[in-house]
Amino acid sequence: MHSTAIVSILAVMVGACSPIDKKVELSGISAGAARMAGPGDTVMDFRVTKPLPNAFGQADIFGRTTNAGKVSVRYLGNQDGRAVFERSDVSVESNATTMNQTPMMIPQTSETRVSGMVGGTPVSGNATSTSYSYVGPRPTTSYATASRPLGIALRPGESVSIEGRSLTVIGIAGSSVEYRID
Repeated sequence: MHSTAIVSILAVMVGACSPIDKKVELSGISAGAARMAGPGDTVMDFRVTKPLPNAFGQADIFGRTTNAGKVSVRYLGNQDGRAVFERSDVSVESNATTMNQTPMMIPQTSETRVSGMVGGTPVSGNATSTSYSYVGPRPTTSYATASRPLGIALRPGESVSIEGRSLTVIGIAGSSVEYRID
């Protein structure tokens, strides 16, 4: 019995100690298909999230996440036979944790006692009722920091890796670009 309790505690501690790694996800664009873009169009948009840290500074065991920023790539136009893109990074820092983002339900129990006489017979009864008060998550503070935009110029057939994905320029026609994301 004692060893089972120790094993259970160790299992919870190990589960509560997974590292906090940021996750980057490409939003709304299917990979592999050729696409066209004009000046000012967003060609890649990544959403960055990270797990809520728990009381041990590790990832939330329930998988809850918080916004950690975004990365976007816009097509600006072409210059000297090259497609010109601009990469913009925004990082978001927050004080959100599992401790301040977990709502609480607080039970409130009341008991009522009734006694009296019915036709000369003494009667009594007890009734217990429970209601719940909901206390929502506390407000958190976050701030965003934008990095200086980075210019990228690619000739047809050239590619660049951005957040683990490849942006390849297929061709340039007028002010538009044909590209593929893999």
